[in-house]
Amino acid sequence: MFTFITNKILIIEKILKEFDNSFKNFNIKNLGLETINNLKIKIEKKKIILKDICIIKNIEEKKFSLNFNNLDQFKKILKNNILENYGFQIIKKKLNLELKIPNLSLEFRNNILKILKEEYYYYKDIIENNRKKFFFEIKNNFKSKNDIIYIEKKIDKEIVNIKKNLKEIFDKYSFKILND
Repeated sequence: MFTFITNKILIIEKILKEFDNSFKNFNIKNLGLETINNLKIKIEKKKIILKDICIIKNIEEKKFSLNFNNLDQFKKILKNNILENYGFQIIKKKLNLELKIPNLSLEFRNNILKILKEEYYYYKDIIENNRKKFFFEIKNNFKSKNDIIYIEKKIDKEIVNIKKNLKEIFDKYSFKILND
C-alpha cells in the first residue's frame, strides 16, 4: 500500500519538475533557438512542439527561419495566427515562415506570459488526469474500503500540495517575465 502511494506521488512530482525545468533556463531577454524549438503550439486542440513540425534555423539575432514539413499544419498556423498571437512578427515565404522576435515591450511580455499560462494549465491538466487514473487504480487494486479511503486521502493531499507548488512556480516565472 505504501509503495503504491509513493510511486504515484513520484509520478506527480516528476510532472512538477518537468514544468519547472521547461522554464528554468527561460530568459525573455535572450530568446534563442532552443526556446523557439521547444515552443508548444496548439493545433486543433493538440499540443505540438514546434520543432516536431518544422525545421528551425537561426538567420540572425532574434530572427528565425521555420521550414514546415506539412502543408496543412503550415496553413493552420497561418490561418489561426498562432505565432502572431504570441507576439512574434511573421513573414510568409512559400512553405517557410520568417519569425522575428520583437523588442521587449509590455505587450510582448504579456504575450509570452500567455505561453507560460498555457503550459501551466497543460501541466495542471496532466496532474488532474493522473489523479483520476490513480483513483481508478486504487479502486481496482484494493478491496478494503478503509484502505481505499486512506490511500485516496493521502494521494489527494499530496496532489493538492503539488498543485500549490505548480502555481507558485508559475507565479515566480510570471513575475520574472514581467520584471526582467
